[in-house]
Amino acid sequence: MTKIRSALAVLFFALAGLGTGTTGAQAQMFNFQVCNQTGYSASVAVSSLTAVGSSQFVVAGWWTVGAGTCSTIGTFPQGWVYYYAEVTGNASLRWAGTALSLCVDYPGPFDRVNLPGYTCPGDDLKGFNAEQVDPATSTFTWTLN
Repeated sequence: MTKIRSALAVLFFALAGLGTGTTGAQAQMFNFQVCNQTGYSASVAVSSLTAVGSSQFVVAGWWTVGAGTCSTIGTFPQGWVYYYAEVTGNASLRWAGTALSLCVDYPGPFDRVNLPGYTCPGDDLKGFNAEQVDPATSTFTWTLN
């Protein structure tokens, strides 16, 4: 009987430890919200860490945010995040940046680890904006005007 109680106690603490690890990982994530204050639908691409504690980045898209709406497009690990948007169906109207140039795929969706040496056609190389999301931030909002 003592062995069974000991085994159950070990199992309980192991499961409790797993729960704590999950809570810690969730605390290191943030919601990415895009508020589109324009009259056009926007397509958004994001590059972020692949996971909490990882040093690899993933680049993914396209999330569509309707004209005049706000949308949470996902939950991402805190730290550096890179983001780009364009009017859906018209890449000449865009919200680009100069922080980092990354390849996007058309028509999408796409989701790949951003490995060194990856090449893409010139038209698909886009300038991304950057933000370092603080550990105290639970929601980062990007407003498109």
